[in-house]
Amino acid sequence: MRVTFDKAKLLAALIPLSGISQTKNTLTNVDGLLFECPPVERYGKFEGDMDTTCRISAFDLEKGMQTTVECEIDEQGIYVINTSKILQIIKVMPDGDVTIEIDERNKVKVTGGQSSFEITAQNGMDFPTMPKFIGERIYTIPQHIIRDLINETVFAVAQNDPRPFFNGALFRIQDGYLTVVGCDGNRLAAAKTPLEGDVPDAEMIIPGKFLMELTKMLGDSEEEITLILGRKHVIFKIDEIYFFVRMIEATYMQYEKILPATYRAQCYVSRKEMLGAVERALLITEDRLGGNSKPYVKMAFLKDRISISSVSSNGSVFEEVPCALDGEEVTLGFNCRLLADSLRASPDDSDTLRIRLNNPLMGILIEPSSGTDFSHAQPDPEVFGERKLDAAPADKEEGTEYMYFVMPRRMNN
Repeated sequence: MRVTFDKAKLLAALIPLSGISQTKNTLTNVDGLLFECPPVERYGKFEGDMDTTCRISAFDLEKGMQTTVECEIDEQGIYVINTSKILQIIKVMPDGDVTIEIDERNKVKVTGGQSSFEITAQNGMDFPTMPKFIGERIYTIPQHIIRDLINETVFAVAQNDPRPFFNGALFRIQDGYLTVVGCDGNRLAAAKTPLEGDVPDAEMIIPGKFLMELTKMLGDSEEEITLILGRKHVIFKIDEIYFFVRMIEATYMQYEKILPATYRAQCYVSRKEMLGAVERALLITEDRLGGNSKPYVKMAFLKDRISISSVSSNGSVFEEVPCALDGEEVTLGFNCRLLADSLRASPDDSDTLRIRLNNPLMGILIEPSSGTDFSHAQPDPEVFGERKLDAAPADKEEGTEYMYFVMPRRMNN
């Protein structure tokens, strides 16, 4: 094989691919990047494949990525080249053309300008077969919308939980809306956005680790990302890059049923002030010098303020945040980090938050002040009588809506 690339184009392709390829994989034929010059039909035929392109693939048996790079092919071939070695070499090569040449003994020679490197390759025909990038259900969504949905929910996805569905985020397409939900048993995050056109319903659970990698590739732009739902895999196409992962085969819980049906207090508070106070409380609750479990943060929701306090073996914190509360005053204890993560994930343009509360043993709902239709909780008639307090959800033709549900911790008497 003998192929010549433009260094800048090759490097731009290798960087995202390197995040997928596993450098310590026990399968040596997966421990590298597959170079197909030109693409061969065994690994699929995709838009962008031409005789003047090299298709490069990374695959770790769970997730993978494919992209094509323009090149000049003098001799055809298909080989696997170690990821970290080829990336490091291309990074330090001088600008301009870079030639990769592989002989019959699988010796790789990389040249450019006055520089030359030699490494080894493996036969590309030993690379495992990857899923076909086909599916009957295809959706196109602006990149910034998908990025926002993931950022507002993925923090709540569990890692290595024995219940498989907790390790992924639910993507549900229903009635023209895309809803994304993450939950780890202690907190729940949900966000949704309307989709354009007549879109088919679908439901999938996508691993949280994959979604965090995906956000690194998404920009704050209206450029569209294509979501292709296969039989066992979900594929995201960004320009000429195919990014795919095996879905979690499980049934997601009916998260709507864990949300409270009524509330006994409703509080409006500045997101910025609330987040600042909780982050300062983290300095105390994250203290590990005492050797005990992390102390909780105590939050008393009063008529005109929220009193926030915590005590650890190394100090204490106390401060108050102005608020407007209607209903019963209530005091709860929280894992401070779980609460802080939810407040951080709420969009920066959410100036005021609405928090619905019940008692010290029930979770709280955090929403934008304009309200959402995630929860249909009603004011408890024992507290509010016949008064209706629900804010009307804002009509949104674009952007996302969000909701967080955080469980409290038991407090010491």
